[in-house]
Amino acid sequence: MTTQKQYPEVHSLEESLAILKKYKDDLTKEQYEAIRSNIGNFAIEDMFLNEKDIIDNVKIIKGEATANECIVALKKEWGVNA
Repeated sequence: MTTQKQYPEVHSLEESLAILKKYKDDLTKEQYEAIRSNIGNFAIEDMFLNEKDIIDNVKIIKGEATANECIVALKKEWGVNA
């Protein structure tokens, strides 16, 4: 059985933004700002992106994965049938 890396829950906008800063050098200014905006939009609803969510955002914005591929991977991880 493969163990998925566990990412801790995030409880604030500041925590999510601090995680995003770790990936800043891998993104253009526009890509960084787009993900920052996405994080802010979720935070308005009291939902805070953890590192896994931010990694998925980075992959999507860089064209390394599609949103659908990320969703399918999450469903597989959670044992949910598509």
